[in-house]
Amino acid sequence: MTRGMVTMNASMKCPHSIKRSANPLIRALCLMLTILACGLLPFVSTNARAELADDFRIWGNVTARGNFGGIDPSLKPFRWWMEVQPRSREEGEEMDQLLIRPGIAYALTDHSTVWIGYAHVINFVAAGDNIHEDRFWQQYMWSGATPLGAFTSRTRFEQRWQTNGNETGGRFRQMFKLSWPLPFYQPVSLVGWDEVFVNLNDTNWGARQGFDQNRGFAGFGYRVLPPVLVEIGYMNQYINKSTLDNMNHVLSLNLFLDF
Repeated sequence: MTRGMVTMNASMKCPHSIKRSANPLIRALCLMLTILACGLLPFVSTNARAELADDFRIWGNVTARGNFGGIDPSLKPFRWWMEVQPRSREEGEEMDQLLIRPGIAYALTDHSTVWIGYAHVINFVAAGDNIHEDRFWQQYMWSGATPLGAFTSRTRFEQRWQTNGNETGGRFRQMFKLSWPLPFYQPVSLVGWDEVFVNLNDTNWGARQGFDQNRGFAGFGYRVLPPVLVEIGYMNQYINKSTLDNMNHVLSLNLFLDF
């Protein structure tokens, strides 16, 4: 009878155990969907859907990051970042942009960093001369573990100059990102993030003050090796334009190298 009661108790606990393990996944999925939904809320009106130019694009990203502790232990709070992004348009058949973005940072705490950097962007024009853009950027980033996974908040300001004009454009960007490792296979994570862009002023090269664009991503991350992380997924890019707004469906391929 004792053996039977043990078996019965085990069978009664099993559903509760499964439920407890599923709850974090459900909460993580709900939070990711909320982040993405909030980012897309401004664009769900019937009028917006009827007046969009759609395109499928492929964006690549290779980011190397580390600190200067190898030079001198006292320099460990200082960090560096180098990012290269080739981007294609027209179903991935034409080159659209090439972005190169280095930066350096200082770690205020284990979770908080302040950054400053530069970016050069080449905009490939189908007919005519390519448009080059130079940017200076500053950002504050917080990242750390939460009950739902690794959470990141990134706040960035940019000062932008393009060769098709002579005025300085300011832009604000805010991103929230959540990465939740699968409990049954820790190297793989569910990844979701959303980033909103706001232009701070008008320029004679096309920037208009106010909402500029929104990017929302959903996909998977895979920690191939301790210093190597791959993130692959779908990114939706909504661009607010003076004539016809753009909705780009992007296959996003990201490689992160940690040193």
